Amino acid sequence: KQWYQRRVREAKFLGVIIDESLTWNAHVKALRAKMSRYTGIMYKIKYLVPLKARVLIFNSFVQSHINYCNLVWGLSSRSNIESIFTKQKRGMRAIMPGYVKYFYDSENGTLPSGTKEAFSSLKILTVHNIIAKNVATFMFKFYNFQSLIPKSIVETFPKNVPLPNNMSYEQNRTWLDIYGSNTYRNSLLYKGPLLYGSSFLSDDIPPSAYHSINIFKKHIANHLLKLQSAGNPDTWEANNFVLQRLVGLRSSDTRKMPPVLCVDTTA
Repeated sequence: KQWYQRRVREAKFLGVIIDESLTWNAHVKALRAKMSRYTGIMYKIKYLVPLKARVLIFNSFVQSHINYCNLVWGLSSRSNIESIFTKQKRGMRAIMPGYVKYFYDSENGTLPSGTKEAFSSLKILTVHNIIAKNVATFMFKFYNFQSLIPKSIVETFPKNVPLPNNMSYEQNRTWLDIYGSNTYRNSLLYKGPLLYGSSFLSDDIPPSAYHSINIFKKHIANHLLKLQSAGNPDTWEANNFVLQRLVGLRSSDTRKMPPVLCVDTTA
């Protein structure tokens, strides 16, 4: 029996569309189309079901798709994430209570109704902060509970991965030369350690939260909700999104960092 190999530009594996350049543009495009279809359904039933049911539908039709495998595609380009956020906001307008202006009025320049206050009152994370939450939770497991992660995934990370309490440029230059390149820059291998070692984790999370995964997840979700609700309630700001605040390694590191309980640096 003969087998033939055929090169393709993209392929679907376990529901994730992988393109040849790992830009995840094709997957994001498919995700946006799926969210648009479901948003149309939510518009039609808005006045037929109570708010509590609409939130459940939103979580099922929108949030679940954003949550799926976003450790793989969620650290792609900012334009990809913003395009998903646009669809997520449209979905939010479909469940918001009261009068809602759904679309931009080109004649008089009137913008659609703002969604920031609705995200805050309903305690729903934006796509940026869903990704940040999942990345932080994964890295928490990596640094503290590696037995909960498949060995094959743990071994994907290099032995010299930066520790949260040692994020200086000088001591991680070798790692940065490889994983700060274009090949890895938008991957979990690079942005995972940077996000977990960033100052946002130490701002409002007590040390006791680092001894339990469930407690950590609860605190990180509440912290991200607090961040995304800060500032003008009518306008989204860059400071509302941890992913947009992510910076590289610093020349000196005197910040209070998350503790590492039992990391295995040989893995």
